[in-house]
Order: sequence, then C-alpha cells, then structure tokens
Amino acid sequence: MYACWRTPRPVPTAELTVHLTDALDDGAHEGWALVRIRTEHAGGGWAVDDSAVWSADVRLPALARQSRVVRAQPAAGSVNS
Repeated sequence: MYACWRTPRPVPTAELTVHLTDALDDGAHEGWALVRIRTEHAGGGWAVDDSAVWSADVRLPALARQSRVVRAQPAAGSVNS
C-alpha cells in the first residue's frame, strides 16, 4: 500500500496479536533478525498484515497478525489525527 501513495496518511492499528514460539526458551538471540511483513488483504478501509521474525540462526521466535484502519488521504493543510 505505502508504495502506491504519494503522501503519508494515518493507518492506525485496530488489533495486534503476537505469538511467541519455543525458540525463545533458550533466551535472547544475538545478531541480526529478518522480519517479513506481508499485507494479506487491503480494501474497504482495512488492511490485514501477517509478520514473521526469523533469528540469525534460522529460528522463528515470533509471529504476528495486525489489523489496521486505512484512512482517506488528509486534505491539503489539515492535521493528521
């Protein structure tokens, strides 16, 4: 969605669920993490994203799903809320 817009607009979170996996049982992971966020659906004023976090040692410590409200582009000169 963001790549299609020419100006920023508010996209507040309506719901966010994070699932932690047993990959965290060994404690904190060191080094880089890869985060993949994919918009599964966008339309009708809503967007739903699925996310996955992969550790540098190729373990999956967390998954998430987020529902967001996609607001109309603000009018010129208005303040975003």
